[in-house]
Amino acid sequence: MTFDAVVETEDEGVFVVLPPEVAAQFEKARAPVNVTINGFTWESTIAVYGGRSYVGLRRGVRQMARIEPGDTVSVTLEPR
Repeated sequence: MTFDAVVETEDEGVFVVLPPEVAAQFEKARAPVNVTINGFTWESTIAVYGGRSYVGLRRGVRQMARIEPGDTVSVTLEPR
């Protein structure tokens, strides 16, 4: 499934928040997924915190996918 999201930052974390309809497709927190942004794919898990589901974006991932906080990106999630 693909959706558009703004790359957000809070404290030292950088992430994209999943829309509720996308998060509902995954049955549990920490669901393993393949994430693709800007043609770069990596393995991750869905985190749930404070009622939001999101995927964290480590520095190396951001560099490889060429994204920065504030960017609007197209995110593709596939279950692993």
